[in-house]
Amino acid sequence: MQNRRILLSLIIASAIGLVALFIASIMVKEDDTSKAVLVVASSEKIAIGTPISQSQLKLMRLPKGSAPVGVKDTVESLIGRVPKVEIAPGEIILESMLYSPNSSAGLAFAISPGKRAISMNVNEVTEVAGFVSPGAYVDVLFSSKDDSGRFTSRIIMQRILVLAVAQDRAGSDEAKPKLATSVTLEVTPQQAEVLDAARMAGSISLVLRNQTEGSGVEQSDMQTQTTTESGVEVIRGTSVRMESGLGK
Repeated sequence: MQNRRILLSLIIASAIGLVALFIASIMVKEDDTSKAVLVVASSEKIAIGTPISQSQLKLMRLPKGSAPVGVKDTVESLIGRVPKVEIAPGEIILESMLYSPNSSAGLAFAISPGKRAISMNVNEVTEVAGFVSPGAYVDVLFSSKDDSGRFTSRIIMQRILVLAVAQDRAGSDEAKPKLATSVTLEVTPQQAEVLDAARMAGSISLVLRNQTEGSGVEQSDMQTQTTTESGVEVIRGTSVRMESGLGK
């Protein structure tokens, strides 16, 4: 009888010890989690000069205080950035590995094949400048005087991609968006010629548009213009017509 009581006591003590050990392990694990930080790493190899996509990124945990300088904690902050070194799978991505969003070297890699980058100064940008950001689409508005001296305006380009925005000045109200000092657009070689000629012939503004509208429009349906000695050649689909000047 006494042996049975001793055995029962040992079983109960062992059970209590196992429960205490289980609770302690959970508490240690939760404590380690609270001291960890999330950082962004590559989920696959990322080549030099290739804009980073969301599928190439993942989040991983590091002990708090062990993260190197320049790490990113959100995937969104790295989408579209251009690496200046090859990034291995599973490697933590640092700011030092990337071109600056507005640097000429990084921007050159971000331009689509067959396209060109052209910049516009702040005095050529309308009041929507503070809301235009890289990745947005805009229409280009040309304004000038006609032969009778009247001011005319019309859209000469539609759905143009904004590659970079330089925002170096802020208004007195910090709640308001910063004003852009320059905006870089991605255009075709023909559009670059038209845009450059339009800047000399009049003034140019940007019109912010719905970012999902027109995403399915094919290039053949868009209006393209080319400046010639006799005026402006307007190409819409397969039809071509001549205008005597940009302002008309």
